[in-house]
Amino acid sequence: MKAKICVYGKSQSRTALGIINAYLKLFPDSSLAELQKAFPKSLNPKSFTDNIIVPEKEAIGNEKHFFEREDELVILKNGERLALVELWTKEDFDAICEHAKQYGIEVAEMEGTKPFEKGSFELKFLDDFIAPEENVEECHFKWWWILVLVLLLLFVVFCVIKCWNCNKSTCSAVAPIEIVLSAPAEDTAVKSEEEPVAAVNETVTDHGDFVTIKFPDGKEWKIGKNSSEYALFKFLKSDDANAGTSYSVNLDQLRFESGKAKLSPEAEKQLESVAMVLKFFPNSRVKICGYTDNTGTDAMNKRLSTERANVTAEKLSALGIEKNRIEYEGFGAKFPVCPENNTDACKAANRRISIKVTQK
Repeated sequence: MKAKICVYGKSQSRTALGIINAYLKLFPDSSLAELQKAFPKSLNPKSFTDNIIVPEKEAIGNEKHFFEREDELVILKNGERLALVELWTKEDFDAICEHAKQYGIEVAEMEGTKPFEKGSFELKFLDDFIAPEENVEECHFKWWWILVLVLLLLFVVFCVIKCWNCNKSTCSAVAPIEIVLSAPAEDTAVKSEEEPVAAVNETVTDHGDFVTIKFPDGKEWKIGKNSSEYALFKFLKSDDANAGTSYSVNLDQLRFESGKAKLSPEAEKQLESVAMVLKFFPNSRVKICGYTDNTGTDAMNKRLSTERANVTAEKLSALGIEKNRIEYEGFGAKFPVCPENNTDACKAANRRISIKVTQK
């Protein structure tokens, strides 16, 4: 018979195992009785068993003479598990190789194993031989499962990306934010095309009545109606302001000692509130602007104001605001909110940080 399958083996025993598996590729509906008839007792290499292939349970107690590993068992289509005799002499091996030819199975010249290498076998289909339809269907069934899993994975990835883009753009803004208590208040913020337009002359100590803001996730936030954070929140929430409109608010708790760029505990607490606002408006971008009083040279004040702006930006980043949403710049003694610069209080008001909305 013309060869349909070629067995490539390393070691006689595993090549014999390959021959049995090749036979089942050709005749997948074979029962144990049919398999034992196809490979009769005359091929049995040893006298300790009547057949060269037996049910797995019959090999128990005599395992050293049979293949026993899970990947070495012969599995019939009905699920029956069989064990093959493992010990073969050269004469017995030549006999089963010659016997297999009548079924279209040929055995390639056996490759030797390297020291400590486990024997194995491979099957190669010849002349465009295709396994019977039953096996093909089983293979296709497995591939269908893989396809389903891939499609499911792609769906999950799509949902994650869509949610991520949603959070970056409009979803958070669309979700309702309930203000439980609100009342007109004087803002510490102003709009203008210039960098620093106007500001309070000293740190605000009276933030007015508290407003309780309920966010979509159920969290509540209490904030003074006169505070800088509430002014920033109202601007970002409003519908009448255009995206990209220049809008600046002085952070009234961010004041610095002369010549220093260290944040005070009060400043850090206010920045935590600012970060909370920016997190609920994830599409917004801001610019941190730093200023000094008129003490010292222009170069020194420029450097110091830049340091103050940088320290503020880094703190917001540490609080979870993406760095690509924050830029910073120092303006030195330019644009003072108290132009006289003639008293300690006046100078302190000029040593400040403002936050400018560059994208809403």
